[in-house]
Amino acid sequence: MGSAFLRLREPALALATGLLGGLAGNGFGLPLGWLLGAMFATAAAAVAGLEPMVPNVLRRAVITVLGLLIGGSFEAHRLAGLHLWLPSLALLAAYVLLVGAMSLWYLRRWAGLRPYTAFFAAAPGGLSEMVMLSDRMGADMRAVALVHATRVLLIVSLAPLFVGTLGGGPAPPGAGAMPLPGDLAILAAAGLAGAFAARFLSLPAAELLGPMVLSAGLHLSGVVTADVPYAVVVFAQITIGAAIGSRFRDLGWARIVHHLFAGLGLTALMFALTLVFALLLHRTTGLPFLALVLAYMPGGVVEMSTVALALAVDPAFVATHHAVRIALVVLLAPLLFPLWRRWQQPSRES
Repeated sequence: MGSAFLRLREPALALATGLLGGLAGNGFGLPLGWLLGAMFATAAAAVAGLEPMVPNVLRRAVITVLGLLIGGSFEAHRLAGLHLWLPSLALLAAYVLLVGAMSLWYLRRWAGLRPYTAFFAAAPGGLSEMVMLSDRMGADMRAVALVHATRVLLIVSLAPLFVGTLGGGPAPPGAGAMPLPGDLAILAAAGLAGAFAARFLSLPAAELLGPMVLSAGLHLSGVVTADVPYAVVVFAQITIGAAIGSRFRDLGWARIVHHLFAGLGLTALMFALTLVFALLLHRTTGLPFLALVLAYMPGGVVEMSTVALALAVDPAFVATHHAVRIALVVLLAPLLFPLWRRWQQPSRES
């Protein structure tokens, strides 16, 4: 009984704190208030030592639901212009290399991170993958995790504010009607099958990408026409926000402040480079500037897809770009790290 209570205490704390923060954020009119309110409240609780935690099984379930939601945003008239996405998708490789190189320079020169740690902290995306790789390669895994978590927190916080200043806004609430039981059963099966298939194929963000693809096919073919109730979207935002905030548990203040400043500078650098790429692509391809900003902004694929979904900025376009970006990072990092290690051999990690 006691152990069961302990296992439930941290998730209950995370969700309760996230709900209260989301209510406050939404009540005060904060852009993307449900997600940001939950994120800030849970991060504050984590730093205060209360140890909130969103279980992986719940986070994966919510990500699967988000994948189904985003898949439903694929529409025939949008896919007719799918070829217009190719230039921005192709330029992602140059973006990843440039942002990674500039971030590495900043983290080594100005943030004082050790060579191996700086390499994995500079990678623009793939938090969990970079944390696991950094541990295997002898870098400071906790420092890598904290810099990435800070980057994601700051980018997710600033992106809605930026979109709001350029005229974007939150998507209108859905009607809230429950889908038919048959549609729910089909979507649930598609979510499970898509997540399993994507994980089997070792795709990045498997719980998001697999269900998204199957949901898109079901909606485009007319097999499913259901709208997901707004309450589900709200719960997903609260859970994702609480999961981001929970990453700041078990960390000392001195370490948090040091890496927070590193993350601030890193975020400013990434924002600037993202705006340059988005503006260039907007002027050369005519693609919407806001969609390009959210598609290139190196937050997490799940987090930025949630932002796009909540702000009604073509979530299909945004999610596809982030999935490709993270795939590039995961592919390139192990190939480039031996070159970096050879160059930094005299000052390798201690």
